[in-house]
Amino acid sequence: MQTSTPPRSLSPVALRIRAVLNEWDPIGVHHIGHGWPDDEYDDLILPILDALDAQPSVDDLAAELRTVVENDYGLPAPEGCWETALSLLDLSR
Repeated sequence: MQTSTPPRSLSPVALRIRAVLNEWDPIGVHHIGHGWPDDEYDDLILPILDALDAQPSVDDLAAELRTVVENDYGLPAPEGCWETALSLLDLSR
C-alpha cells in the first residue's frame, strides 16, 4: 500500500474510512489541537479501498498500515494499527 492522490469526492464508504483514519490519527495531528483539516489522511483512502477488495486478514492489513506510515510518512509505526485494520475490515462487511 502506498499513499495516493485523494479522490475528488468521497463515497459513503470513503467517508467512513476517513472517520476511522481521523480517529486513529497515525501521525498525531488531531491530538495537537483544533484546526487540522478532515482530509489529512485522504491520501490513504484509495489504497485502503484497494486493499479491502483483496479481503486481507486483520494482521495483513495492519502490516500494510504500519508500512505505509513508516515508508510514506517517514514516521515510526504508531500504536493502533491492528485495531484500525479491524475497524476498516468491519466497514467492508
